[in-house]
Amino acid sequence: MTDLDARYGRTRARTQRERTLGWIVGVSILLVSVAWVWWVGTDPASAQLQSRDIGYVVEDDATTVVTFEVSVDAGTPVRCAVEALNTAFGIVGWVEVDLPPADIHTTSHRVELRTSERASNGLVSECWVTYDAE
Repeated sequence: MTDLDARYGRTRARTQRERTLGWIVGVSILLVSVAWVWWVGTDPASAQLQSRDIGYVVEDDATTVVTFEVSVDAGTPVRCAVEALNTAFGIVGWVEVDLPPADIHTTSHRVELRTSERASNGLVSECWVTYDAE
């Protein structure tokens, strides 16, 4: 034993058992993470839904018209939130629109919004799949 070992003590060496346990825990965490990512990414219950803004027209201080497209599997009912924003990006108009199931993948829609003040733009905030409770 050297003077430094006597003064500060020796760090004990890792045992083979501790190293093996560390590897097992690390590999287990990796496998669970990969399984979770695969499960979330391949969920067959979720419909592929996309919305795309086409344009907007500010007709006057109280009205804005938003045109947009929705792409979803044919026969899927959708609800979209459409909003109008002012120059400070505050919401001055908001409406939720139910879109009935369509026979084609991509449909175009035109929505008129009432606004509390003159809007500077209009857009689709979000769309989601709705299910009938029949």
